[in-house]
Amino acid sequence: MKKSLLLLCLSILLAGCGKDKDKARLELAQMEIPYTERHFIENAGQGNADATRLFLDAGIDIETRNNEGQTALMAASLGERVEVVKLLIERGANPNAANRFRGTALMTASWKGNAEIVRLLLEKGADLNLKDDRGMTALMFAAWENHPEIVDVLIKKGADTEIRDNNGWTSLMRAAFKGHVEVVRVLLAHGANADSVSGDGRTARDLAQEKGWSEVAQMLTKE
Repeated sequence: MKKSLLLLCLSILLAGCGKDKDKARLELAQMEIPYTERHFIENAGQGNADATRLFLDAGIDIETRNNEGQTALMAASLGERVEVVKLLIERGANPNAANRFRGTALMTASWKGNAEIVRLLLEKGADLNLKDDRGMTALMFAAWENHPEIVDVLIKKGADTEIRDNNGWTSLMRAAFKGHVEVVRVLLAHGANADSVSGDGRTARDLAQEKGWSEVAQMLTKE
């Protein structure tokens, strides 16, 4: 009964003024999707491009956030929803918006290893060298999670290999600690400094040796 009444009211409103926003809200109601900020972000994260488009057409704030400070673009990046990411970027979503941990969509896409989303965000001006509250950059996330293709893309677009996190670690140190051979190779090829010293006086080679990653340690010794 309540649903029928709601649809009737929206139909009358649409017929009376013919506004695009009213039409979009009516379509959302027909899909049984409440017009709320929470549902907007959830649908973006779930990859529901049609619903996301209707929310935007209905006038929702594209930069609205949930309790974690997450925007729809961040949710779509986390869910690796390429189509929704494209839509949100085309509609003006801020690629540098940060959540309450200062994390961005680019950091998330780099951590997840989604090269397509990384490229989409970079094309729209995502800042390569922003840090989250731990001092982590997108490059550090990609290095830590063993995504050499993304490491290469980020550096070619201008990511700084010598930025340090809150522990004084560089991206090379993070890759060496995890034993990620290909990531270390890419970083070294792009000129990452193997002699940089962390806050507690260790180099990337020291970290690799401590963890037993002999191949990585040898690569760093040769450099």
